[in-house]
This record gives sequence, C-alpha cells and structure tokens, in this order.
Amino acid sequence: MSHQALVVLDVLNGFLVEGPLADPSIAKIIEPTKKAIEKALAEGIPVLTFRDAHDEAAAEFDAYPPHCLKGSWESQLVDELLPYRDRMIDVEKNTTNGFFAEGFQTFLRDHPEVTHYTIVGCCTDICVLQFGVTLKTYAQTHKLSLTIDVICDAVDTFELPHHPKAAFHETALAMMSAAGIRII
Repeated sequence: MSHQALVVLDVLNGFLVEGPLADPSIAKIIEPTKKAIEKALAEGIPVLTFRDAHDEAAAEFDAYPPHCLKGSWESQLVDELLPYRDRMIDVEKNTTNGFFAEGFQTFLRDHPEVTHYTIVGCCTDICVLQFGVTLKTYAQTHKLSLTIDVICDAVDTFELPHHPKAAFHETALAMMSAAGIRII
C-alpha cells in the first residue's frame, strides 16, 4: 500500500480549452501534470482526478458563471489525460472544494495509510487553495502528520476582468506556503 496519493484538480476542457472560465494559457500545466501522473502510476501511487460536474442549480453559480455541467464536454478531462482515465480514481464535485466530495471522503476513510498528498491542477487560487488548506486543517484537527505538496509548475489559474491571473496565482501559492503546504 502506498503512503502517497496524487490529487489532480480540474484539468478539464472547461478550464483549459473552452468555456466561461477557460483560459488556454493554463494548458502549460498539462505536461507537468502528465509527468506527475505517469510517475505516480508507475510507482503504484493512487491518482485521484477531481472533476467539476455541476448540476444546474449549483450554489457555486452565485459566484461564478455556469460551467462544467455534469455530463458536459466542459466537465471532461483534457484529451492529453484521457489515456490515463481508467487508471485514475474519478471524483466528481459540485463545489469549488473537492475535499468535501463524496468520492474523496470515501478515499480518505478507506486509505488512512496515505500520509503524503501531492496536488496539481487548477485553479490555484480557488480549487487548489481550498483543497490544500482544508486537507491541512483536517490533518491538524485530527492530529495527523500529513505532508502536502503543490507542484508549482503544474498549477495555474485563469485571467478574466477582476481576476488578475498572476496576482491571484502568486497570492494563493504564498497562502498555501504560509499554511505549511510545501510548494515544490
């Protein structure tokens, strides 16, 4: 049993290819993400791939435009990750914070041996930040010794008016580092 897990957050068409929150510049994370997935799978490390799969009444749409509806093309992995799909654990989520997704809660309960989580994906200042900090808080609350890493060249966020990509990305990395998450 591996003591590690790789968390791949929202490397989806709706963020990297096309959709109201898509920014094609995020595609630069695909190659480092693929390398992390290939390494994990070769070493027998479980890979969890989180996917926004919103219902039409998702509360998240109060803050963000409707995106990545369950079953839509937007909610699917980018083409480059499809060859690994059947070897990864698919976790659908209907909120920004995948920590609370039923699939992850099941994994967390069923795999107490995992003490090292590595996180990649998007968006740095939303899903990555929320998942990482919540996992760190969970570990502190339950007095667990967890190592949490974020691969800095395998995370990114989008550019939109009132959402300056570089500033939000760097701030999120700094906040995670200040919370005790290693930025590698």
